[in-house]
Amino acid sequence: MDIIYQPFTGAPPPHELAWVDQILDTAPARLGALVSRALSMTRDGMDGALLTFWPAAATGPTGHSAAGAAAPVRVSAGHRYAVVEQQTGNVPAAAKFLQLTAFDGPRGPQWKAALRRSGAERVWPAVRQVPGITGTLLCEAPNGGALALTLAVSVEALESAVQAVMATDLLPGEDPALLTGPDRVEVHRLLHCALPNPEVALSASGPGS
Repeated sequence: MDIIYQPFTGAPPPHELAWVDQILDTAPARLGALVSRALSMTRDGMDGALLTFWPAAATGPTGHSAAGAAAPVRVSAGHRYAVVEQQTGNVPAAAKFLQLTAFDGPRGPQWKAALRRSGAERVWPAVRQVPGITGTLLCEAPNGGALALTLAVSVEALESAVQAVMATDLLPGEDPALLTGPDRVEVHRLLHCALPNPEVALSASGPGS
């Protein structure tokens, strides 16, 4: 399964939400979708992200605009990633916040292997113990870049998850030189959250998995 990440700009103020359904309607064949909005506002509106899930062979959406009640929402062309890992937390409550952690490519196979190992064997075991974390996804781009998504019921849970990861010890054989930090970390409020079943992601993963 693939995920297409499309940043957007110009969303109306928080009390206006009609535009969320408008941009979701542009991708009716998706397997799932997330719509999130930054916590701060600029004079041009609010930034955010549209993330849609697709079978690996499917063609997803490109850029488009959705007219909001106060300002047009400008959705950028998509960046496609293969979903290589999806973890579900034990929290029954719905996710309300999303942390996007981006590692820009190109990245080599050693870096990619190191990220996968640290995520599965060190990061997720630490994060899943944090109250309020509902799940994570690791997604890889064709050029080796990666996008890590963490879903939570609160901003405080996301902050606690970062602290838990920073407190972990390196795994045997982990090379600190390969553990380069992310290029961007953004925290958004979730306005729509419909995740595919984890079994779908593992059985329909795209190239690079």
